[in-house]
Amino acid sequence: MQFCFPFLIFNKDIPFSRYKFLYYICFMLNNCYAIKRIAMSRFIILSVSLFFLFIYTSCNRNGYTLNGSVAHSFFNGDSVYVLSLSADSGTISSKGVVERGKFSLSGDAGSTDVAMLYISHNPVMPLVVEPGEITVSVGTDGISVKGTPLNNELGRFMAVKDSFDIAMTDILRKEARMLMEGFSADEARLAVQQEFAVAAAGFEEYIDSFVRSHYNDVLGPFVLAVYCGGMNYGMLNSKIQSLINDAPESFRNNRFVESLRMPMNDR
Repeated sequence: MQFCFPFLIFNKDIPFSRYKFLYYICFMLNNCYAIKRIAMSRFIILSVSLFFLFIYTSCNRNGYTLNGSVAHSFFNGDSVYVLSLSADSGTISSKGVVERGKFSLSGDAGSTDVAMLYISHNPVMPLVVEPGEITVSVGTDGISVKGTPLNNELGRFMAVKDSFDIAMTDILRKEARMLMEGFSADEARLAVQQEFAVAAAGFEEYIDSFVRSHYNDVLGPFVLAVYCGGMNYGMLNSKIQSLINDAPESFRNNRFVESLRMPMNDR
């Protein structure tokens, strides 16, 4: 019957009557019902898709993804994992394998944490485990990390540290060049000591500013303990103590800072 509706309605040879009008109403109702069914089906599909999208984002809002690349092909097939450094005992938060110079890990980042990336059981670089997508690169010319707010900050700090390392290497090479050019050992040593003192003072000032700007997150305590308390970048006890005294209580009670304060009296 429905296939006759268009013919009955739009054929001019058939005079308008109550029957033709009835056919017209039936035709419109039939097509409106079909349109409604299509619209309802699309609405249901969209609603279900949005529901599952909401569930996925809710479950992953505290998760992190770590995408990395390595320059050396001999890392292919090696295990990769992230080891927490802030917990009372180191825990592995995620694992993976290097394949064709790439790897990808994912895990939970319920609490922001400092961790160490390991490749084949060798520590490679620090990073911050926090929600979001993290990108690391292990190249022949250095390492880098970026992606999330604190990892961007850590990446910039590591870049400054690398520049300082290069400057220190150049200064040490200068002493050898001066000796080859005929300067006495005392003259070469004095020149190197002066340049070293200037470079070290600049780096210590940068560390001081960096730590103070990160009193309230995990980077401040970590940088203070690792780069100020370490032998390579040792600051004077008075400067370290000043940073600690000016810090909030949460910073002073951090396990990194507590481990740094214990041996300070022995220095």
